[in-house]
Amino acid sequence: MERKVSVKTAHNIAMALLTDAGVPETQAEIIAASIIYAHQVGKGTHGLGRVPLYLKKINCGYMSAITGDRLLKDSPVVSVMDAENGFGQVAATNAMHLCIEKAKTYGIGVVGVRNSNNFGTAGFIAEQATEHNQIGIVFGNAGPAIAPTGGNRKLLGTNPMGLAFPNPAGEYPISLDMATSAAARGKIRQAAQNAEKIPFGWALDANGQPTDDPHEALKGSMLPMGDHKGYGLSLAIDLLAGLLPGAAFGGEVKPLSDMSGYSNYGHLCISINITHFMSMSEWSEKIDHLLENISTCGDPEKIKVPGQRAFENKIYNTENITLKSSVIRELNTAMKKVGLELDWK
Repeated sequence: MERKVSVKTAHNIAMALLTDAGVPETQAEIIAASIIYAHQVGKGTHGLGRVPLYLKKINCGYMSAITGDRLLKDSPVVSVMDAENGFGQVAATNAMHLCIEKAKTYGIGVVGVRNSNNFGTAGFIAEQATEHNQIGIVFGNAGPAIAPTGGNRKLLGTNPMGLAFPNPAGEYPISLDMATSAAARGKIRQAAQNAEKIPFGWALDANGQPTDDPHEALKGSMLPMGDHKGYGLSLAIDLLAGLLPGAAFGGEVKPLSDMSGYSNYGHLCISINITHFMSMSEWSEKIDHLLENISTCGDPEKIKVPGQRAFENKIYNTENITLKSSVIRELNTAMKKVGLELDWK
């Protein structure tokens, strides 16, 4: 079952739980914003339901409530940042902001992040650059979930990527946010929590057989999108976001749910300043021309530009978001543990 919850209530719950766990208020605001964004754009698997998991990881001593931003290496264009086992949303936001500042002067900024955790939705990070008329790119690796094509052991993560392009005359940026698996692993976890089946074609069980049982899927491996193409893309992101910044890679990232050690996720953020290539007015004219060409490829009501559906979802979910009953139960349990009581209206 599901119920509507106001965005204000969802924000207050996230802030209360995070700050009670020792997260600084300014950092908690970033995490809460990413959580609300996830629910509003239709990616609720990266939303409030993850907060109890964050708290558990912090209580186990394998996630820091305070996210670091120490620069291990720094140059005018490229930097390497140590998140000190803090929140991925905060680390990636800090990295993207640094990229944006570098790109203002040098045309491009590149920041790699090590010792981090899952950053939630890639779109939330990449789209920050578009607010400065820059192109935002973010890659992140994750815990083992996908077996290489032809293999029978999960090794690579679903490894999300986000690419966002300014659309000055439009209502929303052109924004691609995707994982390299046939479906997001979070959707399988959510199906398991809600005792729901998953479509065949999403995952294999531990014996390498197709399954519609989310519990068996979590024991087995995810299927990459496009078979060997998805595997290749996942490997490339592991190299860019994991190996290159000095984070875990090659199956060594521990999932957020693994309470046996630090996760050591890696991110790579890039921001490109469009004005080093052309004026924003020229860019805007060309984007309009591109979108017009796309709309004439068929029924304009059926053709969606990347980022359009998310924008429409945000409009629909401006005041309220939808939460699963299982998520509400987990949040109530988490709040009771720390003596918090909030109105769910």
